[in-house]
Amino acid sequence: MRITLKPVAVLLLPVMLAASPAFAAQRVVDAAALQRALAAQSAAEEATRADVRRVLDRAEVQALAARMGLDLGDARSAVATLSGVQLAQAAERAQAVDVALAGGAATVVISLTSLLLILIIVILLAD
Repeated sequence: MRITLKPVAVLLLPVMLAASPAFAAQRVVDAAALQRALAAQSAAEEATRADVRRVLDRAEVQALAARMGLDLGDARSAVATLSGVQLAQAAERAQAVDVALAGGAATVVISLTSLLLILIIVILLAD
């Protein structure tokens, strides 16, 4: 009797596990919640891209890029291709440039130049 019960138990164990509420909850994903999460992430990335573009559109940044011979058109178009870590790094540097410019460009000319250069290199490398 023991020999016949063992194979039956082995066969029933996966079925019982799959039917348990704890196991089912781990693999069931609400489609609406997934859509909301994806939409929220997409909106956050687009807002981050807008922040980077806003800094690239500043007159001070454009003047500095022109003096350095850099084309900001390429940088603006490359912003759309950034995602994940690259987008976060570009946004971090853009925010630093924005803060530096808000504090007064006369006192941060050297650091502004280096930040802008780093920002443009990151954006152009994303191509």
